[in-house]
Amino acid sequence: MNTDDMRRLTFTIAAAAAIGLLAGCTASTSPQWSPSATTAPTSTPAPTAPPEVDPADPGTWIISDAGIGPVTIGGDFAATLGSLPDTWTNDQACTWTAWWNAPDSSSGVYFVRGTESDTEPISEISAYSAAEDLAGVDGPRTAEGLGVGSTTDEVLAAYPDAEQGTAEIGTGTWLRLAGDADGHVFFQFREGETIANSVVVTTRDEPSYEVCG
Repeated sequence: MNTDDMRRLTFTIAAAAAIGLLAGCTASTSPQWSPSATTAPTSTPAPTAPPEVDPADPGTWIISDAGIGPVTIGGDFAATLGSLPDTWTNDQACTWTAWWNAPDSSSGVYFVRGTESDTEPISEISAYSAAEDLAGVDGPRTAEGLGVGSTTDEVLAAYPDAEQGTAEIGTGTWLRLAGDADGHVFFQFREGETIANSVVVTTRDEPSYEVCG
């Protein structure tokens, strides 16, 4: 092999090596797409809508220091009563009071205005039950799911700063939830019992002993 042949052979080997090196670089740096390696974007679940309030079903109503369901502290008594179904009662014996009873009479709701005049605002609203088995009573609930049938421990667990007291008339006890609004939420308990038989929102220092006597 002469000198020219040696030079041509050396150039061919060097060129082949350079091409191989470039091919290797391309293989290692070029992104490779694979359907199996692609992760679909995670969708964010839609927020759960709060249950719709049904004026005919107090079981859908929410209790807060503003009132119970569509009945609000400071609201117009006549206008509020007019917006509710005709299953609500208001008669001449207690014109300042309106009330509703469940079809099975297991529970009820009432609201009252001041007695000074017909235009006095709503000042107290109550969800209550006289049933023996309070744990099975349906009715309005707080945002935390508490209402008639809730125990003292459940109320204190949800509202640890609730104030405990004894009724000025009678022998029952109550838990008053903390708040700065005009209305205050009270869970009431019969004497010696730890299951709430009523939940009252009122502007008074404690729930009324009776509203139509």
